Amino acid sequence: MNKFILLFGSLLILGVQVTKSQDLIIKKLPFSKSNQSEIAPYLNDSLLYFSSNKNISWLNKLTDQNRDNFYNLYTITQSTDSMWYGEQQYQKGYFSDFHTGTISFSSGGDEVYFTESQYKTKKRLPKGATNLNGVFVAKESGGELSRAKGLPFNSRRSYNTGHPTISPDGNYLYFVSDQQGGYGGADLYVSERQGQEWGEALNLGAVVNTGGNEIFPYFHPSGKLFFASDSLGGKGGYDIFYTLRTENGWEKPVALDIVNSEADEFSCFITAGEQSGYFASNRDGDDDLFEFFYKYPVFGPGKKQKENTFKYRFFDEMNGKGDGPLKYVWHFGDGEKAEGDTVIHQYKMPGNYHVQSILVDTLENLELFVLNDFHQEVKKKIQVYINCPDEVKVGEQQVLDAKQSILGDFDADGFYWELPDGTKQKGETIQYIFRTKGIHKVKCGTISKSDPNLKMCTFKEINVID
Repeated sequence: MNKFILLFGSLLILGVQVTKSQDLIIKKLPFSKSNQSEIAPYLNDSLLYFSSNKNISWLNKLTDQNRDNFYNLYTITQSTDSMWYGEQQYQKGYFSDFHTGTISFSSGGDEVYFTESQYKTKKRLPKGATNLNGVFVAKESGGELSRAKGLPFNSRRSYNTGHPTISPDGNYLYFVSDQQGGYGGADLYVSERQGQEWGEALNLGAVVNTGGNEIFPYFHPSGKLFFASDSLGGKGGYDIFYTLRTENGWEKPVALDIVNSEADEFSCFITAGEQSGYFASNRDGDDDLFEFFYKYPVFGPGKKQKENTFKYRFFDEMNGKGDGPLKYVWHFGDGEKAEGDTVIHQYKMPGNYHVQSILVDTLENLELFVLNDFHQEVKKKIQVYINCPDEVKVGEQQVLDAKQSILGDFDADGFYWELPDGTKQKGETIQYIFRTKGIHKVKCGTISKSDPNLKMCTFKEINVID
């Protein structure tokens, strides 16, 4: 088997077979068929793009050296009732007669990056030459693609490049190459945009790349780089991992074990909230596409979050006024005091405070007797508490958490977030970018471990400015 054909997708995953693990659901997409491969999912503007070697012609068809069909790009749409329809070959007649796949769109949708054999037709392929794969880009306008342009780090004679994925800001392009000088069979590389051109290919280094193969990168809006590896110590074969670039370099890759199995898992697309996505696996024999998603509880409108002011009103139950030089003096147990039969005091923090009101003769500066004597327990309000700024800027990543929630005897089973753009996330801490200005509502809820019908939910309004 040609090494890069393996990288490209000739890896050797159900009716719809559904796997459930706690609140995670994994199911094979119904249009994935036996005896053909579907790989490299990419969701863009409600269309799911993927690559498949399904048969598209019975006459004069080309096959690879193993007599397998070449890969082509396809699109399919999912309706609101989760049915899939409208499968068709993407831009039929535009791409190479040989392999085409692994597509990625710029955030504005005007640039399309894809993997393609460097010679588009058999007639152009020099006799005895190997048709290596490369990364290409085309402009998209009105549903039409411009003439594709090969990127400068491609090679027609020496090595393959492929599996492009572009960062949301459009400045970095990640891809795979088996060129010499790497760490293994295929490594992950990055190129930085320099004006209208792309810079040199830079290897991501030994933290990410191994002596084996790292393939199918996908750059997520959160900054995570997802990819597949056969040599990072996963569950078996190829597994999906992710890493994150910090000021100190790339972090040690983490296995995405919610989807990994003893079979091969590779080529994924993860939605912005990281709570659903698509991936390819051969767990059922062929390379097929799977969907994963978390099943979320349904919350009502929720209660508006109340801030913890720790403010209390104290009054004398006898409703005495004090007469002449006689005054009520309240001691609040935190070193503060106030005069009057009815007073308001704000504590700085929770605690158990010894409170007294004393009748004082101000002329003699003499405490006559204690009128009230009790302990005041100051507590945070029982609620799911959303911790985030009241005002944020458009486009800036925010960290939201529920760590300061006070739930009393409620035995919480995770935190679930409903966000202004309709996406959902799960976790005590999440990251989110507000894309439009205005007053936006963020909702966070939890369910009881013992009874999922018992729920608590809070919402907070955030002012998003330019």
